[in-house]
Amino acid sequence: MLNEKKLEALKQYLESCVDNGTFPGCNCAVITQDEQWKCSVGYKQLVPEKEANSLDTIYDLASISKVLVTTTCILKLIEEGAITLKTKIAEILPQFCQKELTIKDCITHTSGLPADINGYKLMKDRDEMIEAVWKMELEYPTGTQVKYSDVNFILLGLVIAQLKGSLDGYAREVMFEPLEMRETCYNPDPSLAERCCAEEVMESRGGVVRGIVHDGKAFKLGGVSGHAGVFSTLEDISHYISMLLNGGVYNGKRYFSPRTIELLQKCQTTGLNEKRSIGWILSDPNYALGDYTSDACLYHTGFSGPSIIVDFKLGIGVVTLANRVHPTRSNGKILTARNQIHNLALQATDDIL
Repeated sequence: MLNEKKLEALKQYLESCVDNGTFPGCNCAVITQDEQWKCSVGYKQLVPEKEANSLDTIYDLASISKVLVTTTCILKLIEEGAITLKTKIAEILPQFCQKELTIKDCITHTSGLPADINGYKLMKDRDEMIEAVWKMELEYPTGTQVKYSDVNFILLGLVIAQLKGSLDGYAREVMFEPLEMRETCYNPDPSLAERCCAEEVMESRGGVVRGIVHDGKAFKLGGVSGHAGVFSTLEDISHYISMLLNGGVYNGKRYFSPRTIELLQKCQTTGLNEKRSIGWILSDPNYALGDYTSDACLYHTGFSGPSIIVDFKLGIGVVTLANRVHPTRSNGKILTARNQIHNLALQATDDIL
C-alpha cells in the first residue's frame, strides 16, 4: 500500500519547486504493480499569461522519446525476429557510410558517432539533415566509451521507418494502441494545443513554442524522429510503466516477453564510463536517480524537463513531467531537484507509520 504521508511530502516538495522557479508546473506519478498515485501542481504556461496545470496536460517528452518509444519499437522488432542487436545499421540503411555499426552500438550510445549534427540549424530541410547523417564520421573507436548522441537514435528511427513504413505508424500499431496510450503521438493535432504545456519562448519560431516539438533537430525533421518528438500524458506513460513492473503484461495481456524484461535489466556497457541498458541509463550513480534506487533501475530524462525511473527490485516507477524550459532554457534548477523528488517518491512504498 502506498504511504499517503510520504506522497503528501512529495507533493509539498513539488509545490515548493513551483514557488522557487524550478519549473512552472509538474505532473508526477508514483506507480507500483497494484497502485498508482498522481498529482498536478503549478502552471502549464506562465507567459503571455498564466494557465493552471492539470492531470490531462500534454507534455513534450524530448529525449524520453528515445526510450519510451524508439527503444520499445526496436525491442518489438527484435521480438518479431526482424533484427537483432548485432544487426548492422547499413544492412537496413545502405546509404549510411559506417558499415560496421550495429543496432547495439547505437542503442547503447557506444557507436563513436558525435552527439549532434554539426551546423544543423543552417540546413535548409530534412533531406539535407539526413544526408549529413549518412556521411557522419566517428569521433572515437566504437565500443570504447559511452557518449550520448542524438544521431544514434535518429538512425534507429530511420531503421524502424525503413522496415515498417514509418516510425510514428509503427509506434501507434505496436505500442500506443495495445497499451491504450490514446493521447501519445508525434505532431499533436492543433486542436490539442491548449492542453499542451508551453515550452521555450523562441522568437525564431514566433514566440512561445506550444504543441509543436521543441527540439530543433526533430522540428527540422518534420516532428517525427527517433531521438525526440513524442508528446504524452501522465496517464498514458503510467500504462507503460505498469506493464514493465508487471513483467511485460498490461491489462491481462502479454506485451513484452519475459526475456525482453530481463534484457532491459542487463548492463550492456560493463567496464565503460557509464552503465547503460538497452536505451536506458541503468542504475548509474553519476545521474540524479536519488539515493534509494536498486541495481535494477532504468532511468532517463528529457531536455525540456521530464524524467522516468523504473526500479524492478523495488517494484516502483516514478514519472515526473515538467516544462522547465518555459519561458527560457537557461533554468537548470531541476538538475539538483531531481534527487530530492526521487528520494521522496521512492519512499512511497514504505510501511505506513
